[in-house]
Amino acid sequence: MDKERLVKAVADAGVVGAGGGGFPAAVKLAADFEHYIANGAECEPLLHKDIELMSRYPEQIAEGLAMVRDLAGAQAAYFASKEKYAAIWERINPYLDKYDIVPKFLEDIYPAGDEFEVVWRVLGRAIPPGGIPLAVGAAVNNVETIYNIRRALDGEPVITKFLTVTGEVERPFTAPVPIGTEFSELIEFAKPKIADFVVIEGGPMMGKIVPPDEVVKKTTAGILILPPEHKLVRHRTMPIEYAVRIAASACMQCQSCTDLCPRHLLGHPIEPHKIMRSMAMPLSMPVEWMTAAMLCSECGVCEQFACPMGLSPRKINAELKRKFRENGVKFQPPGGETVPMPEREFRKIPSARLAERLGILDYYHIRPEFIPALPEPGRVKLVLRQGAGAPSVPVVKVGEMVQKGQLVASAPPNSIGANIHSPIDGTVASTVDAITIER
Repeated sequence: MDKERLVKAVADAGVVGAGGGGFPAAVKLAADFEHYIANGAECEPLLHKDIELMSRYPEQIAEGLAMVRDLAGAQAAYFASKEKYAAIWERINPYLDKYDIVPKFLEDIYPAGDEFEVVWRVLGRAIPPGGIPLAVGAAVNNVETIYNIRRALDGEPVITKFLTVTGEVERPFTAPVPIGTEFSELIEFAKPKIADFVVIEGGPMMGKIVPPDEVVKKTTAGILILPPEHKLVRHRTMPIEYAVRIAASACMQCQSCTDLCPRHLLGHPIEPHKIMRSMAMPLSMPVEWMTAAMLCSECGVCEQFACPMGLSPRKINAELKRKFRENGVKFQPPGGETVPMPEREFRKIPSARLAERLGILDYYHIRPEFIPALPEPGRVKLVLRQGAGAPSVPVVKVGEMVQKGQLVASAPPNSIGANIHSPIDGTVASTVDAITIER
């Protein structure tokens, strides 16, 4: 096998970034890079899907990492994970030695899993503002993505997603789940402790509120069940109009949001407190202050940890980014070398301290049960946009019988996208907006 066949196999299997972004893996692997990094940080509190993957499939991850390095012509491969995962390191170290993969130990801080942070910790190279890892000769994939790449090389498409269900439930668990499964089925299996609850897809920092009938996608890392009055819910339900109003009236310019902003500390010209000031004095500040909002990773540190007033610089940044995109406005990089700030080493956010601030300590020290296989759902709903890029195009019709693993939607030609395969045997019931398959 060569690089061309590697890229084709990964594209055929529909592999996308499983860590959250959902960028088609084949597009990333088609590029030229010197260093290939497996990201096993899993820095969002309460999520355990990568932990279980690394613990149970260390050889597949290491082998996939080495195969991509060799087939893509990279110089070196690295496995980056938290140093505290002693059991995982014990299991994977023999395979790292076997395949000549460099281990890299990460601290238990947030956001250790941000690829900008990972590249800096592993290579000592700062990705420039508005750039991607390829800008410094690196490619980064989440460990589940690499697991899926290894399976793709054996002709196995992506039809399941590892995820964690936790929070106010009696049976928190982590499991591989058929893509397209309704959250309600998984929540019922986990047995909620409360009748009235809110569902967050993802982790407590970057996850979004969704309805219980939401479905599992290739990017779903977790399902968090919380009471409606929880502070994480209050922040997410704050109307943008209210967020803008209090940003203009209550921000005291303490600068804590900027002092702890991970991208600012990496040397990027984003200063959230100045963006907040600009909301109070529109058009009176340099335009670079406002367009720097486009550098925000929306990690949530400013909103959930830094601000003593309970304001939401993240929400303001997200709204500004949306408006800039609509108007075709782009951030203009300042040029020159990107140099991380020396004080960043003294402004780290320990995961346990973050969990305490978020009000989730009751769930933080729980290791969800691992369930190798759940009962197969009677119906799946495969949304046509499973990650970054254009929606997939159905290649099946209503009434058609399909088999598990069969291609049901393909990436649109001449566009970034990903193939979608059926996770069950069944009959196509609908292809409008999503492909519904019933057993």
